[in-house]
Amino acid sequence: MQDINQWLDPKYVQISRKEAARILGRSPTEFDRLRKMDPDCPTGFKTGTERGARVLFRLSEIYRYSEILIERAQA
Repeated sequence: MQDINQWLDPKYVQISRKEAARILGRSPTEFDRLRKMDPDCPTGFKTGTERGARVLFRLSEIYRYSEILIERAQA
């Protein structure tokens, strides 16, 4: 059986807003605030054209943003 890490590419994994916030160690509300205020924070993409369409995020972009937050904290 093939190891999941060998074929799972974070560039193609789509995660929810809540999952993104959890990975960053933030509440969903705080994550929404970051999305509005921080130009480095991923904005995500909608799954449809309707107003209530879900917003998803690429796992790789959330990882990259986490690195930015860590670098800022260490500076």
